[in-house]
Amino acid sequence: MAELAAPELLSEIEAAVYEWTVSSDTLTWFPKPPPALSGRDLSSGQAWAASTDPDAMTSRHTAIFGSTARDEGEGVAYELEYPVRIDGRDGPRHVWIEDVGHWYAGADGLPARARGMIRVVTGRHEAEQRLAIQTRFDPLTGTLNRLKLLDVLESMLADGKRYRTSCSFLLLAVENIGALNEAYGDTTPDEIIAGVAKRLRSRMRTGDALGRFSTTIFGLALANCGLTELGVAARRFMDAVHEEPIETSAGPVGVRVTGAGIVGPRHAQSQVEMVARVSETLAEARRKRRGAFMPFAPSQARDDRRRRYVQLADELMAALNTNKVSLVFQPVVRARDGAVIWHEALARLEVAGDQASLSAHIEAAEKLGLVHLLDRRVLDLVVAALEANPHAVIAVNVSADTAVDPEWRDRVLHLLKVKPAIAGRLHVEITETAALGDFEETTEFVKTLREAGVQVAIDDFGAGQTSFRTLRGLGVDLVKIDGAFVRGLANSTEDRAFVRAIVELAREIGFETVAESVETEEIAKVLTELGASYLQGDFYGSPGPLLATG
Repeated sequence: MAELAAPELLSEIEAAVYEWTVSSDTLTWFPKPPPALSGRDLSSGQAWAASTDPDAMTSRHTAIFGSTARDEGEGVAYELEYPVRIDGRDGPRHVWIEDVGHWYAGADGLPARARGMIRVVTGRHEAEQRLAIQTRFDPLTGTLNRLKLLDVLESMLADGKRYRTSCSFLLLAVENIGALNEAYGDTTPDEIIAGVAKRLRSRMRTGDALGRFSTTIFGLALANCGLTELGVAARRFMDAVHEEPIETSAGPVGVRVTGAGIVGPRHAQSQVEMVARVSETLAEARRKRRGAFMPFAPSQARDDRRRRYVQLADELMAALNTNKVSLVFQPVVRARDGAVIWHEALARLEVAGDQASLSAHIEAAEKLGLVHLLDRRVLDLVVAALEANPHAVIAVNVSADTAVDPEWRDRVLHLLKVKPAIAGRLHVEITETAALGDFEETTEFVKTLREAGVQVAIDDFGAGQTSFRTLRGLGVDLVKIDGAFVRGLANSTEDRAFVRAIVELAREIGFETVAESVETEEIAKVLTELGASYLQGDFYGSPGPLLATG
């Protein structure tokens, strides 16, 4: 490539060098101003100043004459970015300029001349603006993202403490998005979420802030809002959603939201505390009465439960920090011949010298946002077990939070890359709760793992509302039938009919099935007759520290 001469190089990067003589107000250019600035007289400092957008926060003139620095003989540097206004046939437009140079003082110490270079950076500026918007706003709804919303809430709470006023935080959960996805298609839920955001925005007061708290939950930070006002506001926002169907490309869709709210600093002294308490209240509202509003109210039972969660979380963190989390393994056998095909890894915690199940600790960790730490440790232990047992196949459970945690996913992919021999021997089980949560994220999670050679199963199927259409959309390999339906097979015709329906539908769609909690030979025989692919339970082996063979 031929070398570019200086004028050609400057032209190619949309730049130009200038010298400004203050006494004569002469502005000299080399070689000439960039084409983006053509059509204006830019031969004087006054003309350049007139071109600078009057609403700009800074300009070359203010950078030079507003400087408090002194020229000690080498000039005073300046570097700034500002818009130049260009009038065109379609109206005024802005050209963003990067202006870098030095000004030099005369005998009186005042600026006498300036030399520098300008460069057109409109594209970069617009890209930075887009990025800034993306870091503050949710792209689907145009509302604040979670982090920015919580920043606003924190500021409101601080003002409430300072001026002895109240602020509130309201959460509104859009219900049955999974069912709507099945009924109307993949794009309709996004249209519904965007439509709900529009309805909520229409009922906001000046000073309120609306944000997307999670995939299907909106948050509203409400200034100067006490307990009485919170109930009125909740009804106003919920009525906006409920009063008529939301129009979508698939037609009008009726939408319900469940709400919960809290007043600060009356019921919470920090933003973190407000979020934790209102999230817990929302979960309770969704359990008891979907489509209704529940305000946070102090509760001794809830406080006791929260203290218990903290105690359990402390025990868990202590165990993680001292390597006192271990694994036991339960075999999964092929129904037709009882051959051990793989093992499920179950975590155990050493407390006061005894091994204990982690079920209570997992619930506390999920409530307090710590479960991802446990899942990462268990993954490391499972990988170590796979390396120590070259012929073993091991399944590991992950929580709903971990199923949408990109760091855990990246960790798995990295381990499979550096240890390729374990890829086909690692299974991952996600709960039905995860499948019903963030469907898009969970689908991507399943797809990524399967592409890496990992089999994925839905655990405890039947305990929730997941349909086979949802499972087909997720693309899992296996369905694990919830043990609550298996334990009663011998005596319950309803359970037997339910399990038969799962097995037959799974076979038709192409899934294999695993029946959990197989505790007797009679139940094992019934499941085999019904066509279950695999069986797991104490009848074939209780969880133990060694990998069984057979």
